[in-house]
Amino acid sequence: MDSLTTNTPAPTVSTEATQPVQQAQPDKSARFKEKAENQASKVMAEIEKLQKLSNKKYYTYSTEQINELFGAIQSALDETKVTFTTTNAEKKKLFTFSA
Repeated sequence: MDSLTTNTPAPTVSTEATQPVQQAQPDKSARFKEKAENQASKVMAEIEKLQKLSNKKYYTYSTEQINELFGAIQSALDETKVTFTTTNAEKKKLFTFSA
């Protein structure tokens, strides 16, 4: 019996395992649309919960409290909108000394 011959096949190298697998990713616009719809739906659901606080059968509140509440919400919305409508250069605030 020859000691150099064996019945085991030579190992094979698969090229499939060495090449990176690329998965199709949605473009940035589609990804934005999907995420924005999801987040906006969550915000609107929370606003519906906030509406329940208007029931005077269970809650008492003043006009000043309502104005403060909605002022804070409006301010947060305004700040968020600004981030969408300004460029990165406009977002950077530079420090300068006054006179």
